[in-house]
Amino acid sequence: MKVIDLTYDVTDKMLVWPGNQRPIFEWKTRANSEHVNVTRIDMEAHTGTHVDSPHHFLMDGATLEQLPLSHFCGRARLFRSRSQPAGQEITLKEALDAGFAMEEGGIFVLDTGISAYAERRDYNFLFPVPSFELLDWLIERKIACYMTDATSLDRPADDRTSPRHKRLFSRGIPVVENLRNLDEVPENRDFVICAMPLKLVGREGSPCRAAALLNI
Repeated sequence: MKVIDLTYDVTDKMLVWPGNQRPIFEWKTRANSEHVNVTRIDMEAHTGTHVDSPHHFLMDGATLEQLPLSHFCGRARLFRSRSQPAGQEITLKEALDAGFAMEEGGIFVLDTGISAYAERRDYNFLFPVPSFELLDWLIERKIACYMTDATSLDRPADDRTSPRHKRLFSRGIPVVENLRNLDEVPENRDFVICAMPLKLVGREGSPCRAAALLNI
């Protein structure tokens, strides 16, 4: 089994969504003077590689602890866009023309190529987004989760309305964003992916540690 880390480093200098706060780390005690190293962390839930639950945009949507872990760990298929990231829509036709297939109940993973822009301003502005037709096709296949290397499903201009997020959330489908190293994952064949959120009761989002598991 080969394990591929799909998670961005969490640091106090990392790129975050415009207007969000970078993580703050504080030493509460140090082993050289107080017996043990203990860190306090102040961090927004949607930082780096993270999970969005339906409650992120829907008041009656499921919160993190209400979602079975099968949403976040299981059989997956990856589709890799061949186009240069330019804020464009990734269409159902593009996926089907490439021979992409998705079995019912699996986890969908989208490689938009935007991770090549990590830690650069364009990362938050040039990421491609799925078309509504593609989302509806995935919903018909009852996907367990939608995962992507992009920082959002919706364009920055749609940040207030977030129609693509809501399309999935209204069907109880959570989202994982800001994956990396998807170029190491084969496309259009089954693999296992895990992206476990913290069990934050009543909350809508959580950083996660994501990994792909490949049979070799």
